[in-house]
Formats: sequence, structure tokens, C-alpha cells
Amino acid sequence: MKSYQFKQVDVFTDRPLRGNPVAVVLGADGLTANDMQRLATWTNLSETTFVLSPTQAEADYRLRIFTPKGELPFAGHPSIGSAHAVLESGLVEPQRSHFVQECEAGLLPVRVERAGDTRHLFVQTPAASVTPCDPARHAELAAALGLDLPPEPVPLRVDVGPVWLIVQLDSAASVHALRPDLAAVTQLSHALGLTGITVFGLAGGGPSAVYTRSFAPALNVPEDPVCGSGNASVAAFLAHSDQLGTTGLKYTANQGHELGRDGFVHIAVNLPERTIQLGGASVTCVEGSLRI
Repeated sequence: MKSYQFKQVDVFTDRPLRGNPVAVVLGADGLTANDMQRLATWTNLSETTFVLSPTQAEADYRLRIFTPKGELPFAGHPSIGSAHAVLESGLVEPQRSHFVQECEAGLLPVRVERAGDTRHLFVQTPAASVTPCDPARHAELAAALGLDLPPEPVPLRVDVGPVWLIVQLDSAASVHALRPDLAAVTQLSHALGLTGITVFGLAGGGPSAVYTRSFAPALNVPEDPVCGSGNASVAAFLAHSDQLGTTGLKYTANQGHELGRDGFVHIAVNLPERTIQLGGASVTCVEGSLRI
């Protein structure tokens, strides 16, 4: 057996047992893809990551990201949590303010914002590809969510590596009240090639501009506690539908009340460059070693 350094990090929070947990295996070059998938199934978290030596000179490390059912080219909270872990472990010098993550989706810049003892990490997402949902699927989508869809804005399919179908409801209260049919969400996800469905509503005041929920039962993640790629896809939706005047180009999204996790995702949109950064705080809850 070989030993690997292991951390479990709660992301989009500075309080343990909030936000979204990710398992991070450091120095994972000796593991095969099959080993990684078995470990991701064993941890049974929405994602497990593996930090490897980079294959490109511009990168500081390479990241592979697995759900319990398969590998993802990019994911938000695993990228933030893994960046936290590599800084904490010294694999990237802790004083660095910028570095580069290599993943299947490409080379992604990571930046560090510090304010006193608080550290927020931001990763630039892959460029978003946005297309309208097929109107022939609207009735099926409405049935899966258990509600009548508003006529505008229309649901959008947003690809940032993970592919989310984004649905805007009339309020954050409507998002809280959702009781989706997860079997129907699974069926629709398979039919449309989706990671899952992310639903949001404008919060109308308070510490966050948006409240979000993300459902990915096709990947064995019935509801993701706090989803980075889902929230980045919401930002792409807001840009596409000209609603960033309401939220601002920098805003905070809240997610996770229904699962007792209560996380906060910070979003920064650069319209001229057509880029989205997502970020937040992280805290390590478990660390030790894995023997495989």
C-alpha cells in the first residue's frame, strides 16, 4: 500500500460543516483513473479531486475531478477547495496571489484575495456556451420541477465544462419551495446531455443578490449543497438576458439552506472580456492520509 495526503475541505464558507465539502487527494500521480473513480465513489461526496504534477509549463498543478459516477472537465467548488488545499499544504507557496490550475477544461487562472485573516480564492471558469432550451422540452422541464415555468426569461442550456439547464423563477422564495421530481430530472438530464438543472431567483436585498439550488441526480448528486459551476452558469444566464444591471457585475449568491450548508459564492463578471470568476472562502475539516 502507498500513503497519500488527504484533506476534506468545506468550500464557500469560513465555518466548518457549512458550504460544500470536497475531498482532496494530494500528490496523486501514482493513482490510476480507476483508483480515482473508486475513491470518489467511496467518499460519496459530490466531488473528489486529485492533485497531480502539471503537464504544461504554465501550470502550477494539474487537477482531476470525479463525481461518484464519472469525471468532470471542470467544477467550481472542487477547484476552489483544491486551491485552498495546495496553498495550505505548501505545494503552491502560501504567499502567492496568482497561480494556474491545469484541468481537462484547460489552464485556468486562480487569484487570491486577502483581508486580514480571511482568504478568498477565485478561479476563472471555462468560457460559457449558452443556447436556449428546446421549447418542446419546456413541459417536461416544468413537470420535473413541479411548477409552471414563467414565460420569460426562457430556460438556457449553459456549458462551462459541466452543462447546466438554468431556470429563473420569480423569487428566491419560489426556489426555496421547490420539490422536484428527481427521477424526472435524471431522465431529462440524460436526454439533453446535462450535468443537471440549476434554478435561481433574485433575492431582492440582504447579503446575497441571488438564491440558487442545483440538482444533479444523474451523477448521484440529488442536490448539490453549494455549486460553483451552477452559479457561474447563472452568471452567464444573467449576462445573456441583460440582468446584470440588477445584480451588479460583482455579486454574491447564497445556496444550501435546504441541506443545512448555507454557503456563499462570490461572482465577478468581466463583460468586455466575456469572463466569469467564481470564488469564496474555504476551511479544512479533515486531514490525514489515505492508504491504498
